[in-house]
Amino acid sequence: CMVALGTLFSTFWILSSNSWLHTPAGYEMVNGIVHPVDWWQVVFNPSFPYRLAHMALGSFITTCFVIGGVGAWYLRRGTHVEAGRRMLIAAVAFAALTVPVQIFVGDMHGLNTLKHQPMKIAAMEAHWHETKEGEGVPLVVFALPNEKEERNDFEVAIPK
Repeated sequence: CMVALGTLFSTFWILSSNSWLHTPAGYEMVNGIVHPVDWWQVVFNPSFPYRLAHMALGSFITTCFVIGGVGAWYLRRGTHVEAGRRMLIAAVAFAALTVPVQIFVGDMHGLNTLKHQPMKIAAMEAHWHETKEGEGVPLVVFALPNEKEERNDFEVAIPK
């Protein structure tokens, strides 16, 4: 528990720092040098809550699947059957609760990224050029990017 708590504490600060690089807040520039003016805004910048929740849930879900896999392995081999059963039941129950939450948090993180870094979302979705208002863009399912010509080769896309 202490290792997990320490790791989560470390995750908090690493993601706060990384998030600030994506959505800086609480600073001023003086002669080209960044100076913090509000540490609360620096630490709790606009993308931080979404990134922290998404990363923590992802770590918890990964751990749950590892525990579930070990439990299933115990059951398959017929060793530590009772412990394996408890591990597998707990992992499946935890996954059933947290995976839908992770989907929701991931969507919220994506919407936050769209608000603060729309070009990043366009790149993730394989869109090279802006379209007219209301025209819509395709959902690119698969593509090989062609950086020189700024287009997708061998694109499979669903219109609008």
